[in-house]
Amino acid sequence: MGIKGTEVTKEAADMVLTDDNFSTIASAVQEGRRVYDNLKKTILFIMPTNLAQGLLIIIALLAGNLIPLTPVLILWMNMATSATLSFGLAFEAGEANIMRRPPRDPRLHVMDKFALWRVAFVGGMIAFSAFVLEAWLQPRGHSPEFIRTVLLQTLVSAQ
Repeated sequence: MGIKGTEVTKEAADMVLTDDNFSTIASAVQEGRRVYDNLKKTILFIMPTNLAQGLLIIIALLAGNLIPLTPVLILWMNMATSATLSFGLAFEAGEANIMRRPPRDPRLHVMDKFALWRVAFVGGMIAFSAFVLEAWLQPRGHSPEFIRTVLLQTLVSAQ
């Protein structure tokens, strides 16, 4: 059962209207647009930091350097920032002009070219900043634990 007065079948994901009230259709479209917008915002919020985390670990392993983030630090960061902050985005109210927009092209993906470029650019900048910070801290004799803590806080602040 979907929105009041609608039913979605599993086979073809078609919507069957069980009443002829136009406001039911308008409510379903509005809710669908809100959910889509919030899903896109959440994905675009989480992806750059996750890319930066992955780049930090992969490049450090390939270079033979100290792993900048331990699994526990990554888990803490994802639980404390990504999960909790994305809840606010997931349940955000719809924008004021949500029903004035034309319908979105169903062939377009959530991660279009601009979104991919933005995730790559922001994730790359975060990773680059963390590498520069690590390269600056290491020769100054700081402990690996201190460097990991600073890098963790850098990633959290960047997010």
